[in-house]
Amino acid sequence: MIYLDNAATSPMDPEVVRVVQESMESDFANPGTPYKIGLDAKNKIESAKEEIAQALKIPPDFDMVFTSGGSESNNLFIKSACYPDKKAACLGLEHPSVVEVLNYLGSIGSEPLTLAQYREGGRMSLSACDELQSQKARLLCLSHVNNELGAVNDPVVIGRALKTASPQTRLFMDGVQALGKVPLQAEMWEYLSGYSVSAHKVGGPKGIGLLIHPSRLQLNPQIHGGGQQGGARSGTLPVPLILGLARASRLAAERANEFIGRCKKLHARLVRGLREIERAEPDLKIRFNSSIDDSFTAQSPAILNFSFPPVEGEVLLHHLEEKEIYVGMGSACSAHSKEPSKILTGIGLTKEEARCSLRISFGPQNREEDVDAFLQEFARAWRALYPAFCQSSAT
Repeated sequence: MIYLDNAATSPMDPEVVRVVQESMESDFANPGTPYKIGLDAKNKIESAKEEIAQALKIPPDFDMVFTSGGSESNNLFIKSACYPDKKAACLGLEHPSVVEVLNYLGSIGSEPLTLAQYREGGRMSLSACDELQSQKARLLCLSHVNNELGAVNDPVVIGRALKTASPQTRLFMDGVQALGKVPLQAEMWEYLSGYSVSAHKVGGPKGIGLLIHPSRLQLNPQIHGGGQQGGARSGTLPVPLILGLARASRLAAERANEFIGRCKKLHARLVRGLREIERAEPDLKIRFNSSIDDSFTAQSPAILNFSFPPVEGEVLLHHLEEKEIYVGMGSACSAHSKEPSKILTGIGLTKEEARCSLRISFGPQNREEDVDAFLQEFARAWRALYPAFCQSSAT
């Protein structure tokens, strides 16, 4: 099996599996109880927080709230910061757990500001800061790394620009696709009011995520109950999952430089191979939707999105599946929608081009031979499918 859809989810790291399994066997006590085994479980959570803080370079004046994943973290922060009437802004290219929250807020009277005219290849142009100031936007929501394109919004660069041009605008970033895949600067926390992380994107377990925010910022809880986590998010804390998140975060941070370097080579090999196939197939016209600048200053090398009309991506995906090669088409949360990707149409693709696209996303397990096998089977499948789609589009 060749798995090239790591932006959708990643295989659990064997070390993380061991940590979670051991904790499931031994840490059954409720960490909210006052007796020894409960306090032991609570202490393990505190140790996990220290492990995460060190991995992500989080300063001591920030708090962590454990959630069920990236979607809940995004919902918790945005609703807390903006409900009921504070104006929020985004590019309209973010994950559905950001965009749909803003749409919800719009339905109750706080119309979001969509910065469509300030998109540059999936990134925000700094000229948007003047618009944020004039529109009195209180929160800017961006993807640190876009989940379909791999485009990077630099929190330090954007944060500095906001401080100068729109100081009333807080910066929230969905960091789900960033950990271990782009360098995380300690300086970024100076400019962030919120940041979300999800364990299963970095070799951790599903069902656990994290919201990081300055301690001075009071969150309005979306889940009420026993008052756990300072009342920000009630519910019994899942010790094994938290320990799995901590270990996955540490491993991702420790291995980041090596992994990013390997992804750059795989990315370059993939782009080179697709161009060779294109030269060999006169009817194949590939559009790269991700940046292919090999400097990777504004692009994660872990993601490449490209289009190849008129062959539809979903059909080609299933042809690859027959060879046990698994690729993506965009956000896994929207994979069953018949509508083309809003991110791809948002950066200027036609609906046809958006439907005729695939996303390749690398994980630590991928090697050069995986790329070569994909290229071989992609070319074979495209040649087999092209005549039928060409005839269909002609009629």
